[in-house]
Amino acid sequence: MASALGDANGLRSARAGSLKEGERIALAINAAAARYRSLSRTGKQRLLDELQVLTGYHRKSLLRRLNQRPDQRQSSLRGQHRRRYGPEVVEALVPLWEASDRLCGKRLHALLPQLLESLEHHGHLQLEPSVRAGVLMMSSATIDRLLAPVRQSSGGNGWRRPPRAHSGVRRRVQVRTFKGWDDHKQPGWLEIVLVAHCGGRLEGRFIWTLVATDIATGWSESLPVITRDGASVLAAIQRLRKQLPFPLRGIDADNDPAFMNALMEQWCDAPEQGIELTRSRAYQSNDQAWVEQKKGMLIRRVVGYERLVGLEAAQVLAELYAALRLFTNLFQPSFKLKSSVREGGRIKRLHHPPRTPLQQLLRTGVMGEQEAADLRELRQRCDPVALLATMRSCQSRLALLISGQHANAMAGDPLAWQSPDEEKQELECFLQGLQALWRQSRPLQKKPKPRQGRRSRVDPFEVHAALIPQWLEAEPDVGSQELLERLIALDPERYGPQHKRTLQRRIRDWRVARVQQALERAADRPETKAWTEEGVLPGVNQRR
Repeated sequence: MASALGDANGLRSARAGSLKEGERIALAINAAAARYRSLSRTGKQRLLDELQVLTGYHRKSLLRRLNQRPDQRQSSLRGQHRRRYGPEVVEALVPLWEASDRLCGKRLHALLPQLLESLEHHGHLQLEPSVRAGVLMMSSATIDRLLAPVRQSSGGNGWRRPPRAHSGVRRRVQVRTFKGWDDHKQPGWLEIVLVAHCGGRLEGRFIWTLVATDIATGWSESLPVITRDGASVLAAIQRLRKQLPFPLRGIDADNDPAFMNALMEQWCDAPEQGIELTRSRAYQSNDQAWVEQKKGMLIRRVVGYERLVGLEAAQVLAELYAALRLFTNLFQPSFKLKSSVREGGRIKRLHHPPRTPLQQLLRTGVMGEQEAADLRELRQRCDPVALLATMRSCQSRLALLISGQHANAMAGDPLAWQSPDEEKQELECFLQGLQALWRQSRPLQKKPKPRQGRRSRVDPFEVHAALIPQWLEAEPDVGSQELLERLIALDPERYGPQHKRTLQRRIRDWRVARVQQALERAADRPETKAWTEEGVLPGVNQRR
């Protein structure tokens, strides 16, 4: 105990001397180390506690210093770092940093000779020779270290770019993982996702497919979307809601800006809708395991991975999905997990007997008697052979569109000019390719969309309001930049680059209207009415 107190008193006396702080602490530790090994375990602990309070060192650091040999402690004492640049050099460095518009250390180090010479030449800065030499001798790391306190206290420190609008929506929308569906046994809770028909290239315009799957029953819906923006996706979801045979209670989407935007959030939060909007975790596709499985089974196996562009392909996809929804939901049974038990290193899973989504829906007991009777009557009226024939016909037309051999698949009989052998060969090649392609997985790199705004001034295209739709009808895939160049060439005094964003909104609204017309036209075609005995449209939820 006396030894510990004596070493502490030696440290206090060393602090009162004329040596620098680091040297005083080193001498005190050397004095304590002379008696450290002769102390008992309790004495060593008390000495370490006292030294830790007085020096501020970590306990492990003190142990390493006390256990060193005397020659090692002397070498560490001689190697104490001495400050090379005084406060006058730092004061001279700050105006140079400000004159460079606050560059980082590496860029400022390369600019210092030219910048210092320029400031001295114009009379903005005059330094003493020793200070000037010290500034030019600094390394980039030293510049960053000396300017760190200045940066911390300067205005605008830590500025970051404001987040995009969809980032704010993502922060407000609740996250739902793959284990978050245990309490949702009723139908109406959907997982939705967008599927790209890009052919492996995300550049340019191509068609997307909106896929939705009900968690409780497995009921699936698919709709084509021409452009991946919030307005088009919301229009497709509103159309999908009318086709569902049960009320829509919740939507679980991924982090795509096409879903995480103000339009979707306002529509779901509206009192008359009462729809709960949730999202999955980023880069966690297992959070949407149900819709991901349906995406591979329904879309990739039936349509494939080829690139689909234009209104013709969208119309064919609308007919294909109209037949596919009935064929899958009414005549395609699937297994549903009953329980999952781990036994040692293996997982034992039990499944319910295979049932169709319609049977699963009727077993839930949430349907009224009249609604259940309508669904059973729909199943009796639908002819699975006619549905399958329509699907094969649409697949054949898609194969022709992909191969570029068909100019207008929507006019008259799309296969009238083909011989039966050629038609059969095209369809067989297309189906054989799908059997291998649907199992492949191609990750998509999604690009953020610009924030959607609202126009608050007079329409600048009022004079040529009828001309723009004519151009779009003739060339549906034409871009906004090309249309704007045509308008500028037509009337350079009226139009300019500032009208590009307004023109983009005009094109988006036109494409949304065209998608709705294509879906309605697909429902009114004779082939669609031929799926049932009485020609009744398959939508059960049209009354809502």
